Amino acid sequence: MVERSDRVLDAFGHRGDALLADEFLSLIERHHPTDGPGVDWAVVEAYAETLDERGMSQLDGDVVLERIDSKRTASETWVDDGAIYDLGDGRVSKYPAEWHDRLGGSTDLVAVVEFLADAEASIGQGGAGSGVPEEFLLDTVAVVGGLDREDAKARLEELRRSGPLAEDADQHPNPRVRLE
Repeated sequence: MVERSDRVLDAFGHRGDALLADEFLSLIERHHPTDGPGVDWAVVEAYAETLDERGMSQLDGDVVLERIDSKRTASETWVDDGAIYDLGDGRVSKYPAEWHDRLGGSTDLVAVVEFLADAEASIGQGGAGSGVPEEFLLDTVAVVGGLDREDAKARLEELRRSGPLAEDADQHPNPRVRLE
């Protein structure tokens, strides 16, 4: 039996009926304790059952699983933001195996920005200009690097002040972060 994390359930609860199937796996990856990259498919199934058992969302657990399963790919490299990557051994992730191999456990935001800058064209979200969309960067370092998202945001602000990272001065809610 899968032990469900209160942090994941709280995250689902905060989203309520606004919970989208696309963010379902991301919330599990960010908040469920794991012993390696991605999460076991049995964990995803257990949380989908919890949606139904507790009436946490208008989303049906089976529908969530079908939507996630329909987006699964065996690609080891980035396809697009909607893909769900099979990592092997029954594990899935919002990020490809290559990213887990290269960035797994890294909390170095500068290194993550350097790596993601190469994938920038395919990431394609956020404000205008060059660089990595801030929200995408924070989600990536939280899931792949294992850094708490709020800690990652604080480090990003610190690195902007000290100079290695910068973002354009625009009013976009998801500005792009780049090396200075």
